[in-house]
Amino acid sequence: ELHHAYTDHLSVGERAKYASLPSQSRKTEWLAGRLAAKYLFLNRLELSQGAESRQWSPTLSKLSSVALRAYSPWMYQQVEVVTNAGRPGLAWCGQTRPESISLSHLRSVSFASIALGTPTVIDVETTAPRIDAFYRNNFTEAEQSWALGGADGESITANWFFTLLWTLKESALKLGWLNSLWNLPRLEIAGLPRANSIGPFLYGKTTSNDFAVFTVSVKKHCRVMQVRVAVTGTRNFILTVMNPLSGVVK
Repeated sequence: ELHHAYTDHLSVGERAKYASLPSQSRKTEWLAGRLAAKYLFLNRLELSQGAESRQWSPTLSKLSSVALRAYSPWMYQQVEVVTNAGRPGLAWCGQTRPESISLSHLRSVSFASIALGTPTVIDVETTAPRIDAFYRNNFTEAEQSWALGGADGESITANWFFTLLWTLKESALKLGWLNSLWNLPRLEIAGLPRANSIGPFLYGKTTSNDFAVFTVSVKKHCRVMQVRVAVTGTRNFILTVMNPLSGVVK
């Protein structure tokens, strides 16, 4: 199992943290996220700077035991996911790295994203129906209109679009715009694309390697931030990656 096979990929400090976690399920989730982050970093080290595309579009990779064996346990030990001002970051051989890293979990599955030169956040959520008060209290009238318009009267589809909006708001929260989930109603996601440009994912049974990429504005009172968003998923879950395009306009 994961917790038996890969703890030797952790640094001394990480193994101590792993041992202190309260349950085996939490340990497995935590370990999987760290392994994914370490693998992404090591894989990125092999890319020359010129090989990186100027066109931003994430790629989705499933981490397997075969892929993990591409690097020795010693190399994984040299990569640590550290906390810097409350946000996850990376250290390599004890030195802080400029890459941005983000982790998210869905049940027993862990996700990680990495970027250079800009903060990156990742969020993943299961699509599910919620009570009417949830929609009224957490989404503006404009957001509700967009989700319901894209759903064209189908409740299952509406749940999907509202879940997408929730992942966008949680991603903005991770970027530091708010200090609590309770404040999410204060955010508005504006400039959303036409629903049919995203909708194909909600009919899928398996995860696609393709992403819908678009730009939206995150608004809070008089503050506005432009962000790039990449979305993929299935009819049962949504994965969102967000990168800010610029600073905050006040």
